[in-house]
Amino acid sequence: MKKTVLTLALAATVTAGIAATAQACTTSVYNNGEAALSVRTMDWFGHDDAKVVGDGAGIQNTYATGNDGVEAKSKYASMKVVSFLPGIAAEAMNEEGLEARILYLGKDYTEFSEPTKGRPDVDALNVPSWAVDNFKSVDEVVAALEGVDVVNNGVCGLPPHNDMEHCSEVAPVHYQFADKAGNTAVVEFIAGEMKVYTEEGSAYMSNDPEFSFHLTLDKESAVGDSSIRPYDRRLRAKAVLADMYSRNVTDTEAAKVAIKAAGATSFAGYDQLDKNVGDVFPTLWTVYTDRNNGEWVLDRHDTWNGEKYNFDMFETNKAERQVMGIHPQAMYQ
Repeated sequence: MKKTVLTLALAATVTAGIAATAQACTTSVYNNGEAALSVRTMDWFGHDDAKVVGDGAGIQNTYATGNDGVEAKSKYASMKVVSFLPGIAAEAMNEEGLEARILYLGKDYTEFSEPTKGRPDVDALNVPSWAVDNFKSVDEVVAALEGVDVVNNGVCGLPPHNDMEHCSEVAPVHYQFADKAGNTAVVEFIAGEMKVYTEEGSAYMSNDPEFSFHLTLDKESAVGDSSIRPYDRRLRAKAVLADMYSRNVTDTEAAKVAIKAAGATSFAGYDQLDKNVGDVFPTLWTVYTDRNNGEWVLDRHDTWNGEKYNFDMFETNKAERQVMGIHPQAMYQ
């Protein structure tokens, strides 16, 4: 597999007029002084149980089917938000403060290469789990990705169908990783090539188009509009964090208050029509992460109650999955 690490913004021949779909999960990563925080929205059709689990260290995992699937006992305990009928770990953080998350990237952009026989495989939907189970830093994850094939087995059961009979042949996803030191990486698979972006702009992520487009907007000092298109929401969240850096917000509690503005400006609402696609892609939940203290605050769109999770809430050395929370009207799990 041809793989390239990109540490400088790529020149792009796209324009800001590209039509973008609105599956605009948006992330922002802040690291300044004692504050090591992130905010992420999950935007999709309908409903997500968003089950929060604690996976203890030592669980035996298989990360892909077939003879080349990676098998390993987890080195680190982790918290995961398990989404939708397939139980995808959409958001994850381990006890070392490594974050891994999966976001939508349209099928017009995502293309995995064919796996190489004899080379270790990790299923595209299992990358976040594999990362937090086994590594403690962004550098470790990026290095490990160079030694495996991330394989596409499609995805089934996503809303609005909510059954495993409806499938996409391609898992249209990309990833973001962050650690306590403030390192970040965005990883995508474009035209069969893995692209890894580790520059400053990788702290801010959304969906379509491919990430090089977003970096071009950064290079041109683009300002986010008021739409719910992915690139506008990313730029608005980025502006909030730029304000925090300009004010040198280093206190964790003060930064937690400030970063709520990034969550608010990324929020898609619930019944808000996206005129680009003629449908509603609401923010089903927002999660605020404190990497240094190993804490999440999960805000579901329809419960009006922030849920707090941390590593004291489960047995981190017990090699099993422990459920810590779920939507009060669970549909799938």
